[in-house]
Parts: sequence; structure tokens; C-alpha cells
Amino acid sequence: MPRFVRLFDAAADTITAFYDALRRGQTDQAMLLWANEDFVSYIRPDGMRLAGLEQIRQGLAEQLAQSVILIEPVETAEYDTVGTVVHTATEALRSGTGGSAPAAPARLIHTTYVLVHDGGDWRFAHIHSSPLPQPAIEQFGSLMRSRPDGLH
Repeated sequence: MPRFVRLFDAAADTITAFYDALRRGQTDQAMLLWANEDFVSYIRPDGMRLAGLEQIRQGLAEQLAQSVILIEPVETAEYDTVGTVVHTATEALRSGTGGSAPAAPARLIHTTYVLVHDGGDWRFAHIHSSPLPQPAIEQFGSLMRSRPDGLH
């Protein structure tokens, strides 16, 4: 019997697709990754809260009109249940010009992604990002330098 491949077999694939859409400045592609529900919400690293698909679309479009967003996960953890995944990440966040070089230095943020299984795919229900305060950045830097693989 043939095996069918689903577009997002794992919730992490949805997050990777989100990173890619932001890197390319593609609001429409990023919006395809959200659950089609009014309850969705997104708290950006700058603290702005966007509630509902229309506010999220408008907020992303405004951000991406200024510059693309480059996100590189540094450390992640994932917790899953039958229909929900909570994915936490420490990420390096940069703004870019769309070319290969970032326009601004990276800043570290913590992000929590809450995904729900919706229509056979994993979709965002909530994203919450916060900048790391300076003591946490120093602590995180020490931790990463002590690991054999270090920061890449």
C-alpha cells in the first residue's frame, strides 16, 4: 500500500517553514501556518500583542515591509500531547535586507510556540517571544561555551 507524505509530519517542520517565510519576507506563506481560528495570538519580541488572524497578518506585513526577519534556533525543547505541541526555543533574531548579510546584529530571544493539530497539519495557535535580559544572555553564553559543540 502506498505511503502518503504529509506536508507537516512534525510540528518542528511548521516552525522551520515559519522561519523560512520570515527570511523570504512572505507574509502569505507565514499565515498559512496558523490555525484558522479567532483565538490565535502572537506576542512579538518587542512586546506587541496581535490577536486573531487579521491582526497577525497586518503585524507581520508591517514588519516584513521594513525588513526580513532572520531567526536561528540556538537551543530547543519540545513537549507534545495528542493534539498539542509546545516548542520552546532560544533563538538568535536579526533583521535583514533580503540579501545574505543581516542588517542588524543578532539579539537573543526566548520563544514559545504552541501548535495544534488542525486539519491534518500542525498549525500555530500561539507564539510568544521575549528578549533575554542581559544576565540571562551572559548565563546562556557561558553555558554554550562550556558545551563541546559551542555556538556555531
